[in-house]
Amino acid sequence: MKKLVLTLIALVSFSVASLQAQDAFDTQMKAYKLALKNYDLQAATVCLYQAIALKPERKDLNDSMALLYFAGERYAQAFIIGEEILKENPKRNDMLELVAVSKQSLGLVKESLADYEKLYAADKSIYYLYQIATLQYQLKRYGECVASLDQVIANPESAKQKVNIVVQGGSQDVAMKAAALNVKGICAMELNQDEAAKDNFNKALAESPEFVLAKGNLDMLAKKQAQTKQPAAPAKTPSSTVKTTTAPTSPK
Repeated sequence: MKKLVLTLIALVSFSVASLQAQDAFDTQMKAYKLALKNYDLQAATVCLYQAIALKPERKDLNDSMALLYFAGERYAQAFIIGEEILKENPKRNDMLELVAVSKQSLGLVKESLADYEKLYAADKSIYYLYQIATLQYQLKRYGECVASLDQVIANPESAKQKVNIVVQGGSQDVAMKAAALNVKGICAMELNQDEAAKDNFNKALAESPEFVLAKGNLDMLAKKQAQTKQPAAPAKTPSSTVKTTTAPTSPK
């Protein structure tokens, strides 16, 4: 009888503790949602950590944490959590993309390129191929970059899809084809192929006439070509009035 009473007490205590833990979890989740509503990402992060500590079995909360860090541009934390999620489920391409973008934002070019290559292998999206090309350019792998860009340009979807380009004082949405042609022009400039560069910049502007970077690159190229065409300054000749001296003769 005594053993039964102790068992019942233990069960009741466990139930009370479980209810208290559930109440605490629910409270943290309510606070988390309220913080998100008010776009208080720091408070939301604290609440989410508390919720994860109370219910570590809720793996979906790790997704929320990665997305929360990403939204706050805290890319180091975002990709660390993202990679932990990928260890458990390598087929999570949504999380792989978050990791790739986070690494790209942190300047981890080689690492980001490897992730984008995995994404493109799984999903032949020209957006991933365009990102691969831009990263290849940053690594000065111009031949590979141009080959990737040519595939993007040849795809009809590249004229329809938009990409966001950072420009001085803000950003600009342009056709992906225009962006690819602009990068191809820059590659040509790096290789001293000025006429090919000019052709690509003009093609980029034909796709997106207000493309600020392409206009700037075309102007820069025109100035470069103008400087190289300037005649060299004539060499200076010795003056005809230069005085000469003779050694004094010794007295006789």
